[in-house]
Amino acid sequence: MREQMSSFDIHRMVDELQILVNARCKKSYQPHHEQLVLRIKPKSLPQNDLVIIRGSRLYLSSRDRPMPNQPAPFAMLLRKHLTNARIEEISQIGFDRAISIIFDAKMGKRELIIECFRNGNLILLDENKMIIAPLTHTKIGGRIIKKGFSYEPPTGAINPYNLTIEELQEIFAKSDLDLVKTLAIHVNLGGQIAELICKKSNLDNHESSIEISESNSKLNTIFTELNLILVELKNDDLGGYLLLKSDDHENTKNNIQEADNLLARDKIFSELTFESSPIKTLEKKNVLQIHFENYNDAIDTWYGQHDSGATARRIHEKMISEQPRGLDTESDKLSRRLNSQKKSLEKFDKEINENRTKGLVIQENSQQIDYLISEATQTIGEIGWKDFSKKALEFEYISQINAKEKKMMLKLPNEAGNVWISIENSAQLNAQVYFSKAKKVKDKSEGAREALLETERLLKKAKKNEIKRKEKDQVTVIKRAKRFWFERFRWTIIDGMHIFVGGRDAKSNDSLIKKHMRSGDLYFHADLHGAASCVSKLKIGFERDNNPPPYLTKGVNAYRICDSMEDIEFSETAKLQAANMALIWSRGWTGGGGAGTSFWVKPGQVSKTAETGEFVAKGAFIVRGNRNWIKDLEMKMAIGLICINGIPLLLGGTSEIVSSLCERWAEIQPSNQKKEKLANQISKNTGLVTDDILPILPGPCEIKENFGLLN
Repeated sequence: MREQMSSFDIHRMVDELQILVNARCKKSYQPHHEQLVLRIKPKSLPQNDLVIIRGSRLYLSSRDRPMPNQPAPFAMLLRKHLTNARIEEISQIGFDRAISIIFDAKMGKRELIIECFRNGNLILLDENKMIIAPLTHTKIGGRIIKKGFSYEPPTGAINPYNLTIEELQEIFAKSDLDLVKTLAIHVNLGGQIAELICKKSNLDNHESSIEISESNSKLNTIFTELNLILVELKNDDLGGYLLLKSDDHENTKNNIQEADNLLARDKIFSELTFESSPIKTLEKKNVLQIHFENYNDAIDTWYGQHDSGATARRIHEKMISEQPRGLDTESDKLSRRLNSQKKSLEKFDKEINENRTKGLVIQENSQQIDYLISEATQTIGEIGWKDFSKKALEFEYISQINAKEKKMMLKLPNEAGNVWISIENSAQLNAQVYFSKAKKVKDKSEGAREALLETERLLKKAKKNEIKRKEKDQVTVIKRAKRFWFERFRWTIIDGMHIFVGGRDAKSNDSLIKKHMRSGDLYFHADLHGAASCVSKLKIGFERDNNPPPYLTKGVNAYRICDSMEDIEFSETAKLQAANMALIWSRGWTGGGGAGTSFWVKPGQVSKTAETGEFVAKGAFIVRGNRNWIKDLEMKMAIGLICINGIPLLLGGTSEIVSSLCERWAEIQPSNQKKEKLANQISKNTGLVTDDILPILPGPCEIKENFGLLN
């Protein structure tokens, strides 16, 4: 699959992007380190996103694109310079894979360079072509891309639009490649266009380039076909094409047309597409070419769904980077340990053999070595170590002298290596030193061998346990460095996918109301003394994750946190569910009652300020004004498996909401059974750790009805 755009692709895309000239850049985002998004508002046209994937592609898209709450530093810099700036010009630099966008900004002229070659880069320039900041500092082929340096555009790429027939002939004459490779590489056409020209010219792809240069008729034919394609590329009505792998063209077309929704349609294209082209290419048996009205739509159909999930991917990657081996199973850890132990044993065995070999060679050549030691001792006594060190190196069998330790390194015969010989000991004693080293390493390796056998035993056991986990459809446990903010409180989801949180104790009651309650939210409280203060969040909730993590177990739905919910008020169903959970989180659960009452008020009615002479205890609040009572609430609760931002969790809530969000769930009821017993049962069946389960259970409880949560 080709991910990088060719020079022809860039040329066509720049032509289509001319509709953005005189448009204004409203905002800049960087949802992923590889991606930059410029939100553009053209005159009399809907707002669009210019999506830039560095080193790969750029295109216009109108898809819903969740953005990070905290912009990245480079996005902040672009906002500072380009917010509300007017686009004056969009052009291709030469015929290279680089684009220049010139802005008329409040701080003066600004130019954004988008380089789509190698690893790619984005560079912001001032009016003097000085680099304000690049996305990545680099130095390639003499070009220094660094803040404060003058920007030098890439050079060397041939522009086919300026190519003469004489220059084309010269290129062929100097090339030692065949025809199609010369056109693709040296003439800067790329493989598709090169093959198309060969086909239209009725020439063999593998014909010699030198022979072509010597034939005027063939050269003229190639030059003519090239210019016809260049003219065709300028056709505004040309559109674009996606090339799909397909053995049955009609069936593939029907599947695309009958797709249930945009997501299903995009999935077909992402799985089957392997190439894109601004013009129609050669017809091939197993390749289906789908035409689009413009090239932007073609690229957006191919990559749009993947690119729009950049923020979710960044969250997953951050989670994994904070705990680098958070997704590792026990067998993964043991496998790494086993490999490390095997390498250590190999190292020990090698060291043992080397020391033994050196000791044996010293014994075999003991007479010569003893003679050499005596001669060296005598010479040192006469001229000293300093002169001896210089003189000794003249001999081919002495490679190094260590005067401090009174040793010399000898080259052993038969390429047995080099050995250090102490001139204070005989050859036999020197050999014994190496035998002692070998014995010491051998003793050390025995312990390593026992540890390796133990690791193999543990690994075998861990693999058996993992097979059992898969059979039970247990989730992958993620080791987390940080927990979600709402896990410090009781939490659930209510109608409209809003989050509903409640305090666990007096301290968390104060923290919740003071730090997290905003205008538009609602305050809930059960009509029982000591009940938790609860808040339903209007703007914070959850939405379906279109890019679920690959490690997610079947039957667990994935969602992600959303900080910009669009609802302007809560539904009556949401209020009823919130009031019900406020009652369940109170002592009403353990009180034995079957029903109860809760109320809700607006944030402005909740205060920590008491009347004169009164005292408000920690965790308590004063509620003034009319209360909205909700009566006859049942003491019913459900729990289910859910995935939030890539983390498998247990969700507790009303039966209506849990059954709609979770495929594996169960209804629970008050009981005399300790909740720890049920937590252990859930842990064995789901794979979740009990520390993540216990905070969700309201008190002593048992399973009333199971819907796949427990096997």
